Amino acid sequence: MRDKLRRRYQAQREVSQKGYFEGEIPLTDLVRLREMLHCEQSDPEGRKIALKFEFVRNEYDFPMLAGHLETSLELECQRCLNALEWPMTLDFSLMIDASDELVRDSSVDTLYSEDGFIDIVEVVEDELILAIPLVAMHEDTACNENWQVSEPETAIKDNPFAVLQQLKTTD
Repeated sequence: MRDKLRRRYQAQREVSQKGYFEGEIPLTDLVRLREMLHCEQSDPEGRKIALKFEFVRNEYDFPMLAGHLETSLELECQRCLNALEWPMTLDFSLMIDASDELVRDSSVDTLYSEDGFIDIVEVVEDELILAIPLVAMHEDTACNENWQVSEPETAIKDNPFAVLQQLKTTD
């Protein structure tokens, strides 16, 4: 069943009903993420994050939030300091309110609810912040004409087995 996207969800109720949701979140709702984007971002009001997620139980019958999001962010190229369009497609899977013991033994991240409620905008913002590259740069090094790319010098080494070539006989 697909329902309209809301900001807050009661985790246990949605898990028991196997809630599935999809929609879009405007980039303007993600304050922490917007601070990390290119300062001259063109039309941040027009950017959206397409989101699909569901509340499920994993193989150990533990409540989880699993989702998929797609967007494109305008980051700052660290080489030329100009805008860099960065498309993002991201899948996430988070246990809900897992015990410390289970967190230590599991390879799945955990999401802690506030009084049983989950703010999906915060979850999406956290996942996007974690997925942004530490150093974003254009693939083309010519984006900054002052950037000098030096090729590593390879020293020509003598082959230690070259002496054996002299011993080779031809018959």
